[in-house]
Amino acid sequence: MATPRFLRWFASPTARWLWVGLGLVATAVLLYRYLVHDGDFDVYWAATFRFVHGLKIHIYEQNVFTYPTFASFLLLPVYPLGYTVGKIIFFAVNMVFLVGAVYVCQREVLYGSALRAATLVIALLFSFRSILAVFNNQQTDILIFGLVIFGLAVFARVPVLASSLMALAAGLKANPLFMVLLPIYKKRWAAVGVFFGLTLVLVAAPDLVKFAVTDTWRDSSFTVPGSVLPKRDTVPQGQFKAEAITGGMWSYLREHYEMTLSVSPGEVRWWQDRGSAGNQSLYRIAATRLGRVVPSNVVLFGLCAAFALALLLATRVRKDAIFVLGLLFYTAFILIGPQSSKPHFIAFFGLLLFCWQDALARKSWWKIAVLAVLSSLLGIKAAALLVPQGPLARDIVGLAGLGLWLYSYLLLLISGKRKS
Repeated sequence: MATPRFLRWFASPTARWLWVGLGLVATAVLLYRYLVHDGDFDVYWAATFRFVHGLKIHIYEQNVFTYPTFASFLLLPVYPLGYTVGKIIFFAVNMVFLVGAVYVCQREVLYGSALRAATLVIALLFSFRSILAVFNNQQTDILIFGLVIFGLAVFARVPVLASSLMALAAGLKANPLFMVLLPIYKKRWAAVGVFFGLTLVLVAAPDLVKFAVTDTWRDSSFTVPGSVLPKRDTVPQGQFKAEAITGGMWSYLREHYEMTLSVSPGEVRWWQDRGSAGNQSLYRIAATRLGRVVPSNVVLFGLCAAFALALLLATRVRKDAIFVLGLLFYTAFILIGPQSSKPHFIAFFGLLLFCWQDALARKSWWKIAVLAVLSSLLGIKAAALLVPQGPLARDIVGLAGLGLWLYSYLLLLISGKRKS
């Protein structure tokens, strides 16, 4: 069947120049917003400051650094250049990773010239909310997205390298930890060993090298600029606590454990909060509905087990569809993770490509309609606001993500493209 004319237009030279122009404009706008607004870049900068000055890294304050301690190393290469240069370089690296990951995704998933261009535009449209959220929050999710995508692209040829890239992503944020199941299910035991070994090295690295720095800060606090350019004629200053590191070999590991994983009966950790205003995580959705009858960890590990079993079946049935399988592993823990939020959902970009290409290629209007609803609820804020206020509206992003994941899962099992 002939490709509709409006889909062929997406691959035309006129459209190509239009997308390039829009991309440059969007990059310029994002850079300006990045330089004029504050965000978590300040928190990472403060964490680097703390490590360099031999201070505690995980401290309870207004904007808490809850990420793995190794993430405090992220800005070490640019730290000597100063805050302004460091922030500009960090933005540039994010852009390179974003463009690179998008290119690899469309290369691995898409086929057909006209459909390729149209599908790419549609997937970017529904991913733009997450991409914008990453830049607004000045988070590391694009870097993690890129590392996972690059790893999946080389997994079939060099599984050890793939596992190294994914372990590095897990060292920056816990979301990619679920990816270790991929080499396990594929019985690539060397890759499994590298994943576990490198992850352990990254977790231990801050404690292993902390003796290379000395306690050089004596004040009880320090400031970090909130932006490069002034906002309302003022550059905001973030105030951060400065506390001496506790003694012992594994002090940083204990800090992180006590803040994020300890389940002391007398204290409810932030990630166990069942009353979140925006339940974008299946853990929070399930825990809120189940109440306190079911312990938090039972809910979390129950979801992990359910997704792990589903992915084991998919790996057995479509064992040669490595890239799409990997996307399902990646997005599974994005859905489960207690801390998941809009920036994390950039992981769904590849699944959007996979599903929309099938719907457009088959010219299936019911598939297009279903995907339009799920994609809009996931990726367009105005669409989610159309849902009446209440528990459903609170949970709609997570539920839409689950719907898209299940759709992708069934599509892969039934008629998925086999590609190693």
